[in-house]
Amino acid sequence: MFSFLKQKDSHARLREILGEYDLPRFRKTIFETLSRLRDPKATSKDIAEVMSMDADLTSKVMRTVNSLAYAPKIPIKGLDHAVTMLGKSELERVVMMVGAKVAIPTHVPSDLNLSSFWLDASLRAIIARDLANLVDPPRAGLCFSSGFLEDLSVPIIAASKGNEYVEVYRTSIEGQKPLHEIEQEKFGWDHAELGALVCNEWDLPEDIGAAISAQNEPNSELRPDPVYYVSDLSVQSNETWQEHFKDQVMTRHQIKEPALDSILGGAEDKARDLVRLIS
Repeated sequence: MFSFLKQKDSHARLREILGEYDLPRFRKTIFETLSRLRDPKATSKDIAEVMSMDADLTSKVMRTVNSLAYAPKIPIKGLDHAVTMLGKSELERVVMMVGAKVAIPTHVPSDLNLSSFWLDASLRAIIARDLANLVDPPRAGLCFSSGFLEDLSVPIIAASKGNEYVEVYRTSIEGQKPLHEIEQEKFGWDHAELGALVCNEWDLPEDIGAAISAQNEPNSELRPDPVYYVSDLSVQSNETWQEHFKDQVMTRHQIKEPALDSILGGAEDKARDLVRLIS
């Protein structure tokens, strides 16, 4: 169990929130690939061997590591090459991202537009990572993963609660209140808490679960600042959000506006490319 959840029975809390709904799982090959990537004794050949058993995973990982989001200096031509070029930790993040995209339910109320949802997730990941490269380089990879997975529980809630959640989500989209506040009022929990519980259940790294749990807390030490700055991002209100984002960052960090404009300028094209490649 994650240490930041140790005061709770996380599985019981998950069941309390989801009721009879069965949480989606990662495919066996994805779990096995993640296990190999976390094994310090595993070679690039060992990792490539288990990953190659899943043609869909292999294809999506290879397309992703060669995408605009990663922009390798030379094309990455094979799984063992990917391990060598990116390193185990970064490749693990790519596999987690692909695994989550595959596992998240697709049968959700139409109010939740999954195309926009995954574009928002990719945009958060890219902006959080690129900002972290300026303000917190050692945690840029964590910012990428956490940014992408921040709202992973939203489709799960929509699938499990159905129309009961539609009203909550619609109210948030209309801009009346932030989504997590409406969820707290309605259910007594929010998608950040559930997201951390899902990460725990899926055996994802603790730092990702911690960052997701604190995504809406402005002064939390559980997550890097860039994860908080992108938590309310939406492509649908991107122009307004960008000004708010720049104000927050420039207030807290010694970064000039042109540097932020550079990050934001190419982010949407990278995000659209990333969504296309992992779909």
